[in-house]
Amino acid sequence: MLALRTVQLSKCYRLYQRPVDRLLELIFHTPKHQIFWALKNITFEVRTGETVGIIGDNGAGKSTLLKILAGTLKPTTGEIEIQGRIAALLELGAGFHPEFTGRQNIYLNAALLGLSEDEIRKKEKDIIAFSELEEFIDQPVKTYSSGMYVRLAFSIAIQVDPDILIVDEALSVGDQKFQKKSIDRILSFREQGKTVLFCSHSMYHITHLCQRAIWLHKGRIKLVGEARKVVQSYEDYCREKKEKINNDQNNEEKKSGNERYVLRIIGPAHVSLNTFDDLEVQAFYEGTPEDKNFCLGFALIRNDEVTIFASSTLYKKLEVPGPKGRFKLKFPKIPLLSGNYRLVLILADDTGNLVLATDTLKITVEKKPMFFGTTFLEHQWQVFLS
Repeated sequence: MLALRTVQLSKCYRLYQRPVDRLLELIFHTPKHQIFWALKNITFEVRTGETVGIIGDNGAGKSTLLKILAGTLKPTTGEIEIQGRIAALLELGAGFHPEFTGRQNIYLNAALLGLSEDEIRKKEKDIIAFSELEEFIDQPVKTYSSGMYVRLAFSIAIQVDPDILIVDEALSVGDQKFQKKSIDRILSFREQGKTVLFCSHSMYHITHLCQRAIWLHKGRIKLVGEARKVVQSYEDYCREKKEKINNDQNNEEKKSGNERYVLRIIGPAHVSLNTFDDLEVQAFYEGTPEDKNFCLGFALIRNDEVTIFASSTLYKKLEVPGPKGRFKLKFPKIPLLSGNYRLVLILADDTGNLVLATDTLKITVEKKPMFFGTTFLEHQWQVFLS
C-alpha cells in the first residue's frame, strides 16, 4: 500500500541578482529575473511502513520537497497523493509563537497538526516528559536554545501519532542523548508500520535508519534505491566534487565598465520637507561618445522598503539625448506625510533594460499634527443631526 506518491512535481522561483532588480522590473516593465527550478519533474513512491532518506547537496531541493509534502509550500506543477495524517518537523521552531510559553505552544502547534483540545490535553504530560523541559515549559520559547526548540517540536510531532513523519535535519541540533532518544522513537515508528521521510547530511543515520534513499541533485532525482548503495554513490560524487571545486568560482564577476557612466544629483544629498511642499531635483548624466539616447527613471521608496511611486521617461515617451545632459524632476505639492524616504534616480539605456548609473536623494518629511499614514488624501466630512 502506498503512503504517498508524487508525479512530475516541480517548483519554480524567480531569482533576482540584486534587490533593486525587482523594482527596475516594475518601473521599466522589462524582465530582470531568472527562472530557477528548485524541483523539476520529481516522481517517486513511498510504501506504507518505509523509512526513506533524502540526501543531496545544500540547495539540491530537499527542504523544498519536504515542505511541499508537508503542505506548507505549493508546487508549481505536478501531483501529490498522500494517505493518512502527516506531522512534519521542518524549520526550527516553525509554528511556534516566540512570546508564548512552551506549554502554550504545545496547544498551538498540536492544533496546527490537527489535534483537538481534548486530545492535546491527554497528551500534554507525555509531550513534556519526552522533551525533558519540565523546568522550562512555562517560560517563553524565545528564551529557549535551539536544542530546546527541537526537543519540544519533535516531542509534539511524535505525540500527534502521525501516519507519516517528516524530519528535516532537525535532530542534528539536539544533544547526543536526545538524538539517540529521537532515533529510537523513529525506529519504533517504523516497527509500528508508520512511514518516515528522513532528510539528513549524516550518511550514517541515512544508512542505518532507512531502507531506501532518494538522492536529489540540482532539483532533480539523481538516484533512488537501497539506502546503502545510494549513499555510496553520493559519497563518491562528494569526493570527486572536492577535487574539482577550485574550478567553479568565476561565475559572478561579469559586470564591469559602468564607471564610464555618471548620474549625479546637483545639490544636497538630504532634504527636509513639509507635506504639500514642492520638490525639485536637478541632476546631470554622462555616457560615452557612442551613446545616442538614454532612459531616465525614478522610484520614491519609504524607509521600510515600500515603494510609494515609480515612473520613467518611457511612460512619457520623452527622448533623453546622449552622450551627456542635465534634467529637472519636479513634484508639485508633494502629498507625503511624515517619515523618511529616498528618491532613487536611474540612468538606463534607451530600452530601459540595462541600468547604467544611479544616485539617491534622502528625504525627510516633517511631522504634521492630526495626520498619519503615507500620503495625504483629499477628503470631505459631512455630519448630520439625527
